[in-house]
Amino acid sequence: MANDEYGSRPRRRRKAYLIIALGAAGLLGLLAVLYVSGAPGGGTASLGPKNYSTHVECEVNTTGSQGTVTISGTITGNATRYAVTVEVSDAASHQRIGLQTFEVRGTNTFGGTTAAQAPIGPAGIECKITKVA
Repeated sequence: MANDEYGSRPRRRRKAYLIIALGAAGLLGLLAVLYVSGAPGGGTASLGPKNYSTHVECEVNTTGSQGTVTISGTITGNATRYAVTVEVSDAASHQRIGLQTFEVRGTNTFGGTTAAQAPIGPAGIECKITKVA
């Protein structure tokens, strides 16, 4: 009976339903990845690239070999929050004397003070933004 042509045929509908179910699951997975990555049509852009412009200024106050650096800056861009890291260095030796990270949320300004960790030379200080996330 193994070679009987009149027996029941294999059901192809089960294969079709399986292929459709796998395709739908793959499509849902792709949409979930696009949603999280912030692609057009997605709901969030927090994981994507951020466009921004920044400005930072620093002022040092010293007493002997100790001092503090007052940092103030602005950031504007397409995100609602940033983490801005500012490095303060001696202008002549380029030795880092301070480093501070600011969490910027709901505003475009940041600022604060940090201790100067080394004597500051006569050339003054330099401030630069080393990281924006």
